[in-house]
Amino acid sequence: MSHSFNYELAFSRNIGWVTDEEQAILKTKRVAIAGMGGVGGSHVLTLVRLGITKFHLSDFDEFACENTNRQAGANVDTYDKKKLDTMVSMAKAINPEIEFKLWPEGITPENTDEFLEGVDCYVDSLDFFALEARKLVFKLCAEKGIPATTAAPIGMGTAYLNFLPGKMTFEEYFQLDGYSENEQYLRFFLGLTPAALQQAYLVDPSRLDLANKKGPSTIIGCQLAAGVTAAQVAKIFLNRGDVLNVPHGLHFDAYTNQYKKTWRPMGNSNPIQKLAFKIGKKRLLDNPPPQKAADNHELTNAEKIIDLARWAPSGDNTQCWRFKLIDEDNFIIIANDTRDSVVYDLDGHSSHLAHGALLETIDIAASQYGFSVNIEPDYSDKTLLQIKVSLSKDDSVKTHALAPYIKTRTVQRRAMGVNPLTHAEKEQLIQALPEGYSIQWFETKEDKLAIAKLNFCNAKTRLTMYEAYNVHKEIIEWNKQFSETKIPEQALGVDWPTARLMQWLFKSWGRVKFFNTFLAGTILPRIQLDFIPSLKSSAHFAIVASKAPETIEEYINAGRALQRFWLTATKLQLGFQPEQTPVIFSRYIDNDIQFTQDNDVIANANKGKAMYESLLQQPKNTVFLGRVGRSKAPKSRSIRKPLDDLIIR
Repeated sequence: MSHSFNYELAFSRNIGWVTDEEQAILKTKRVAIAGMGGVGGSHVLTLVRLGITKFHLSDFDEFACENTNRQAGANVDTYDKKKLDTMVSMAKAINPEIEFKLWPEGITPENTDEFLEGVDCYVDSLDFFALEARKLVFKLCAEKGIPATTAAPIGMGTAYLNFLPGKMTFEEYFQLDGYSENEQYLRFFLGLTPAALQQAYLVDPSRLDLANKKGPSTIIGCQLAAGVTAAQVAKIFLNRGDVLNVPHGLHFDAYTNQYKKTWRPMGNSNPIQKLAFKIGKKRLLDNPPPQKAADNHELTNAEKIIDLARWAPSGDNTQCWRFKLIDEDNFIIIANDTRDSVVYDLDGHSSHLAHGALLETIDIAASQYGFSVNIEPDYSDKTLLQIKVSLSKDDSVKTHALAPYIKTRTVQRRAMGVNPLTHAEKEQLIQALPEGYSIQWFETKEDKLAIAKLNFCNAKTRLTMYEAYNVHKEIIEWNKQFSETKIPEQALGVDWPTARLMQWLFKSWGRVKFFNTFLAGTILPRIQLDFIPSLKSSAHFAIVASKAPETIEEYINAGRALQRFWLTATKLQLGFQPEQTPVIFSRYIDNDIQFTQDNDVIANANKGKAMYESLLQQPKNTVFLGRVGRSKAPKSRSIRKPLDDLIIR
């Protein structure tokens, strides 16, 4: 095998998509690329492999760790090294015959004319925020008759525009002059991506920080942009194919599976663009998304683990815990219950399940940092537990397989896919449970219908009980997608009209009682929240202990088992919904715990208890009832209080 470079052989596999004669033309062409960062480095390498051999390159910056996610030349060996030098070296390793002219000081008003001298095409890869340099380069390209192309990496896709000689120019399209700096950024962005395919999946708008000139990015967008750019350059150089010019453009998004041709006559003066600018200005400039506060100090080991563990589940997102720091490796969990305010927690045991889930999450979170965990509980005060947690560095501890799912674990209250669980999935869920716990599955259509009827019955108990009304009116945050302390409306699983009706009813118990008595007010929410989702699932399950739990410690251990099961379901990409009220009301009745003054409610609860006991093999040993199903991650969810709000310093 030959190890010497030969141009014809090196690029022979291009032939077929281009002819031999066209490949020879590509070899003679000269491309200018300003910027060797997010897309610039990928542009260089892609065009080199296309067979381009003459380049004008500029960049003044150095690679750093934060470039690793997207920049072709960024790796641990190139940190603190010049981007320009790195990319030239990588390009020469592909084709040692390349001819380079370099501008290591970057693009300036003084050198742009020279930078574009003799260039056949300009490929834009300047930083998004380098608008002044970009305007100058495109202006000179128009004056010199140089084709210019820009492919923007947007999320997990790319939007591209061409500016060809004698046609609509950069300034005529974007119309940036006369606007403030931030307004120019917004107009540039809107002009780049008029289809806005990416807006459906930006999960954290706070990461778009115009003030500090930072925004989210992916290698997916950069590589797609490089491929699109190379195709445009080839068509321009070979006079082949339809080369669109602004106001026409294209946007392909690999995440949303969409490809759109865009057309904005008059550019940013187009009425659609004007409206988009007005909306964007209001959302991003006049009322920007709140930026996440920077940490005032480097987190201690204890704080790092608490920061993950706070994502453990708790009933209705009550977050029934606080953390008292002792030192950097030791802290105390102050674990309260909600028996005084929540009917579903009359004996505190529902909160104890949450406390157990918290302890299991601490163990799993600590594994990410190589710590073993020692727990010293003090349950002398049954309503305010104190649990000392000590961290010890342990080289034998490896990151737990469930650690990545701590923050993504959530509740899916809506209907889910019904495809049955596979044997392998069920085995993983069963293996997640520690010794002393087992699973009873409910998988057939008949089983699901029986559980649906059970949940429908128990929902009536919930929705007609004054004691539960006092809970429900406080735990929902209306018109919200996310909530730090409650359940956001959009996560409830009801449609907009039902949510509005519920919001109106919850203004007073009188409204609820009247509606329930005379207008069958519980029927619609029970169907939407309980009956249909119970049918639309892969399976229901009961987590069963080897003995009926009685003590705080036994409920905490059950909570630990539950969290392992729940995180495993998340790992398997299964939606998860607790169905715990049948367990709770049955336990209250068994233990003669008075949970309401309403005899009709008690009668319905007894009806539900009979249904529950007819379905469960060991009803008294059952610690948790729920369902799983095929589901995407919900778009709305409860989040958590900030770390500083949970720590007692």
